[in-house]
Amino acid sequence: MQENPLSVNYRADIDGLRAIAVLAVIFFHAGVPGFSGGFIGVDIFFVISGFLITSIILKEINNGKFSIARFYERRIRRIFPALFFVIAVTSFGGAVLFEPASFIDLAATITSTTLFFSNIWLWQHAGYFDVASIERPLLHTWSLAVEEQFYIVFPLLLVAINRFFSNKYLHWLIGIWISSFLISIWGVHAHPNSTFYLVHTRAWELISGSILATGLLPQLKSEVKRNLLSAGGFGLVLFSIVFYTESTPFPGASALVPVMGCSMLIYSGIEGKATVINRLMSIKPLVFIGLISYSLYLWHWPVIVMTKYFLFRQLTPLETIGIIVAIFIISIISLEFIEKPFRGNYPIFPQRKPLFIIAATTILITAISGYAVALNNGFPNRSHYVSTLLDRAHQGGDNIGSPVTKIEHCTIKRVGAADREPTFIIWGDSHAGTLVPTVDLMGKSYDLSGYTAAFYNRPPLLGVDIDKDNTHVFNDSILLFIKNHPEINTVFLVGMWERYASGHRYNESNPVKLTDTFSNSSNASNVLVVNNSLSRTVKAILALNRKVVIVSDVPELGVHAVRLCWVKNITGESITGHLPTIQDYTTRNNNANALLNGLSRTPGVSIIHPESLLFDHNGRAIIIADNKTPTLLYTDSDHLSTYGAFFVAPAFQDVFRRMASTQHTL
Repeated sequence: MQENPLSVNYRADIDGLRAIAVLAVIFFHAGVPGFSGGFIGVDIFFVISGFLITSIILKEINNGKFSIARFYERRIRRIFPALFFVIAVTSFGGAVLFEPASFIDLAATITSTTLFFSNIWLWQHAGYFDVASIERPLLHTWSLAVEEQFYIVFPLLLVAINRFFSNKYLHWLIGIWISSFLISIWGVHAHPNSTFYLVHTRAWELISGSILATGLLPQLKSEVKRNLLSAGGFGLVLFSIVFYTESTPFPGASALVPVMGCSMLIYSGIEGKATVINRLMSIKPLVFIGLISYSLYLWHWPVIVMTKYFLFRQLTPLETIGIIVAIFIISIISLEFIEKPFRGNYPIFPQRKPLFIIAATTILITAISGYAVALNNGFPNRSHYVSTLLDRAHQGGDNIGSPVTKIEHCTIKRVGAADREPTFIIWGDSHAGTLVPTVDLMGKSYDLSGYTAAFYNRPPLLGVDIDKDNTHVFNDSILLFIKNHPEINTVFLVGMWERYASGHRYNESNPVKLTDTFSNSSNASNVLVVNNSLSRTVKAILALNRKVVIVSDVPELGVHAVRLCWVKNITGESITGHLPTIQDYTTRNNNANALLNGLSRTPGVSIIHPESLLFDHNGRAIIIADNKTPTLLYTDSDHLSTYGAFFVAPAFQDVFRRMASTQHTL
């Protein structure tokens, strides 16, 4: 994430600033208290990169020696060796540790990283702080992609300004800075994921350093002013690291604090007269960390992710210290034996043409390798035991139901007996979707037919929006569908009730915010919103003279079931100790249970408890059924597999028996 500074006046304090940036990122990712805003270390890197690389380019332009080929040769020698070695090691680790779905995800990230568009791929597949993202070993490469995309255009822009606009660098750079910054401020609220990841909303951070490199800003002659500026800049950086959190809207205006802080620190030392803060940042330990900061940045996240992946839990303080020490050792080795041989006076592949050929070949092979993993479904036969579990888990789940209509991106299907008029509907989120095989089986067993209306993150809560998404529109449409189909006499309501009430999944902290569109208050707690909206939904259905069956949620595992089986099959350890107990389930679902039990006393409302079948005689959650022919009951940490849906079908028998008795006597 930095250019070799030897071709410009070397400043040890900038290496010290790199050290602060990389330590902030590492401590943030390792969960060290006091570094909740450590992710801003990347923004510091952007400013430093813009300053150093622009300094190099402008110096070469002014001397008539700038060459695009030479520029990219330096980038290749600086970026490629360590990056591709990390990719290779991570690929090997993924091939051993990762179950097929995670291995496919890793492969996709590898291909996008290799081609320097991982920021775009990650933006399209999750947010930076989402659980899906923080389990990706190459998540951090998005920043490299932003830089490389920026440097495709930026050197040519500087050359064009020099040639056609009389060296008016400052005018152009300030204009681009303002445009990018304003887009970032708007986008952080309108399109937060794309604003976090994409180059046009991050360009102003790099250009902040570029503006400093032009040498066109007023010089600071006063030592007092320089010290005040550097102290203020250090304070802004420190404030961001300590007080920013994952919930801070970012980048946008919030990013201005660390970016300006970093810019002030660099600017205060441009005259070559170090301030007190600049001297502090020039101490040898910090400079040393700064010199290995690129390796530290590359290695820290794969090591942390894969360790957590293997342990299935957060790191203890002692483990965190051990991991950080290991990252430093690996990074020093990487610098000495991977990075340095490609640079210096006698580099490997000293000629530019062979270097470019090797670089292009490496990109091609790595990208194709990643594609091959996806093409072969993550090579599931790496573990015969787990591939067998998965094969049986999904049997019988294909092509259940026939499409009826589409409402708000959700396809409503017919399930159960094909020759019967539908008399029920299952309505809810993705957990309702996993129960489609259950109601299809029950329908066929009791000669009943029904509809399914299930969509991800769409609980059957009338008047509720989730994370400002128009969830209420979906639910209004389903209620209207029920109203317009009087043949429906029973409505099954399914959802991750406690997830919505508590605002997060089990053993996770990624927040979910519910808003009640019927209420004037936007600050109501999730518990209150769920209580009001589920009661509202039940009343609306009862008002249509239909019966309501609420399905309590299945146990959330807190760990990915396939991953757990995969890793523990490698180690030979028992998986039981990693699974929740009935007591864990009861404690976790305290809010939901109180609400559901209260509603169950309403005439016309009943409750089904499929979770009762998903604990063994010791009160521990079950994820593998039938020891003679083991079959996986879950596909991840909370969704049932097809077999899992069949496994809990007995919990639905009494309701379907009553429905059949009523229907067939009419």
